[in-house]
Amino acid sequence: MAVADKGAMRSAMRRTLRALSEEEVHAASRRACDRVLQLDAVRRSAAVSVYLSMPSGECQTSALILQLFEAGKSIFVPRVEGRERGDMRMLRVHSAAHLDSFPRSNWGIPEPSAAEADKLEDGLAQASIDTVIVPAVAFDSSCHRLGHGKGYYDTFLEKLCHARKARGLPPPVLIGLGLNEQLVERVPVGEHDFPLDAVCLPDTVLIAQPGKVNPLTP
Repeated sequence: MAVADKGAMRSAMRRTLRALSEEEVHAASRRACDRVLQLDAVRRSAAVSVYLSMPSGECQTSALILQLFEAGKSIFVPRVEGRERGDMRMLRVHSAAHLDSFPRSNWGIPEPSAAEADKLEDGLAQASIDTVIVPAVAFDSSCHRLGHGKGYYDTFLEKLCHARKARGLPPPVLIGLGLNEQLVERVPVGEHDFPLDAVCLPDTVLIAQPGKVNPLTP
């Protein structure tokens, strides 16, 4: 699928999401995040990578992160360190208060300084991350995702899968999280795009591999 097709879909979806009120986004986000917490795969998980949501225009994850901490999960969050596809690390944070102590980036997202980041555990070091909550611009019913176009997540997921395989560990469970408006008929897919195992939206859970994810509520 041509890059232009992806660009057009991103532009159209961003306009759609910008039209949603803050109240609509927060209410829908709570429902979508509840569906994540109901997945068997997440309940069994020990270490979860979760994207940090921008203040508007996407499914909010702050409450989800707090609940995952309360459930005793190890939490890893992204830090983008450059413009290349491989310039994103997943770093372990130890509490919601620890995360909130980070300064905000230009996107309004908590982000540790370079010095602080070097003190945090890198998620690839032990390949312990067994579940990844993935953001997207759009999803389809086959659990394909359209990312923001930088390639950060696809590159990280490739590295994580290789690191876990090298340690004899199964691939991580990949779960998309979004709003109902982000579900489209078909997402343009390229050779570097990772398909997801499940997508959690406010009103539904889409499952690509039922045996792997095993939702408690279909």
